[in-house]
Amino acid sequence: MKKLIQPAGIGMITMLFTMVLLWPWKSDDFAENKEIRLRNVGHQILLASGDSTSRVLPIRRISKNEFILVFENPFQFDPDSLVNVIHKGLGEGLVNKAEDKYQVNVMECMANQIVYSYQMSSNKDKTLIPCKGRVQPKDCYSIKIRFNQNSFRASNFSVPIIFGVLAFGFIFLFKNKTIKLNRSKSKSNRQSVGIGKFELYHSKQLLKIGNEEIQLSQKENKLLTLFASHQNEMLERDHLLKEIWEDEGVFVGRSLDMFVSKLRKKLIQDPNIQIKNIRGKGYILQVK
Repeated sequence: MKKLIQPAGIGMITMLFTMVLLWPWKSDDFAENKEIRLRNVGHQILLASGDSTSRVLPIRRISKNEFILVFENPFQFDPDSLVNVIHKGLGEGLVNKAEDKYQVNVMECMANQIVYSYQMSSNKDKTLIPCKGRVQPKDCYSIKIRFNQNSFRASNFSVPIIFGVLAFGFIFLFKNKTIKLNRSKSKSNRQSVGIGKFELYHSKQLLKIGNEEIQLSQKENKLLTLFASHQNEMLERDHLLKEIWEDEGVFVGRSLDMFVSKLRKKLIQDPNIQIKNIRGKGYILQVK
């Protein structure tokens, strides 16, 4: 036990010191003029719909990072144009970190139902923009924009934690030469799961069939790993959404269907594999 005190202390000191160095002392420039940018966004949306006379009503702030744009008159919008107008209006510098993102929900006024939603992020894998090219009819709409911006970055903690763990690990390894880290890593990298004629290598985000290798995105890899561990079993939609998108807050239900469609195309080389939709319940990876 005493042998662990010294490396643990060094690791904690390293973590604290690095956190102080990396702490984001400067305020976010976007926070100072967000309402001005949001009004400009509303103005540009109306112009894109051909309306240059009606007003953008006062911005409604419903939480620290959530706002609603309200318009005087009904308007029509095209999702492609809407996405471009909002992103340009908020400023190109808004999404400059992988963990910075925002969600947009277009609400129909009378029923207060979402008629269109998408999520924007500088991380391409976390950007979800469905139903592009389908023009929405002229109606009364409000637009809710939610910013996922924290007063501190996840990376501000991950970096010092990594430094601390490394400091602890190096000293611990020097005093415990019997630990065979390289062997365990090698064994982990070789592990795979069989899916019909395919082999899924989760740690590498790789799907193999024969000599062919198929690269998977992060979410495709997560989703297929869940299916592979429950072959021929139904997985409920809510369970899949929670497991894959839980850390992202607001998400669009269509995202799951989109990634299932992508996996179907990548598994098409084995006719004995099917991802079936159990209507209203979930999906099942059926392997004969």
